[in-house]
Amino acid sequence: MSWERRLPPLAEDALDILREAAKDETGSNETGEQDFSNADFTKDSATAVLVADEEFTEADAEHALELLESRGHIYYVDDKVYLTPTDD
Repeated sequence: MSWERRLPPLAEDALDILREAAKDETGSNETGEQDFSNADFTKDSATAVLVADEEFTEADAEHALELLESRGHIYYVDDKVYLTPTDD
């Protein structure tokens, strides 16, 4: 049985904001699909993107990033933040 734990609303909002910011930074790949996994975010810049939305305090943004990482929606390589590709 496969099931995914639902993200809290704050983390869902954070993921939407990061995807939108990534969309602004990346172009289409060879198949014409958006590739959001390669946006140039550091952990600090991802936090800044969320705080700039005014819905998030810095503590909220850091908590949302921790939730997204623990549930596999983002991952870190060195200091870079990557969005996990989805089937959507």
